[in-house]
Amino acid sequence: MNTNVVKQIVALASVSFMVATVFFFLDIQFFPTLPYMKPSDAAFIEGILLILSGLLIFIGSGGIGPTSRKAAMLASATKAISDKEVIGPSEIFRRDSWKPKGYTRLGLVLILTGVFLIIMYFAFA
Repeated sequence: MNTNVVKQIVALASVSFMVATVFFFLDIQFFPTLPYMKPSDAAFIEGILLILSGLLIFIGSGGIGPTSRKAAMLASATKAISDKEVIGPSEIFRRDSWKPKGYTRLGLVLILTGVFLIIMYFAFA
């Protein structure tokens, strides 16, 4: 395995663990006054929410944006002017419609943070 990949995985895991630890200590600070929720229960709920939000951020927003529309208008104008075979607006929309544009590292950090919080829930419950 490439050492660069291992370093990146270790860096993501360590950042996620630090964020999870900060979340857990904040739970300990804020939730002991409430009798109906323990800090570990709050960590479990936060872990589930962080995993779901991390998945959404990891997938990202794909589809047609303002730049795709501008490119389609330019392709349409080029097709109208040129006699050569050029890409039309339908081809540009087809290419851009399922192109995911997520934030990979942020999504992975949030997912791993959620996993660490759920592990802390089972460890401290």
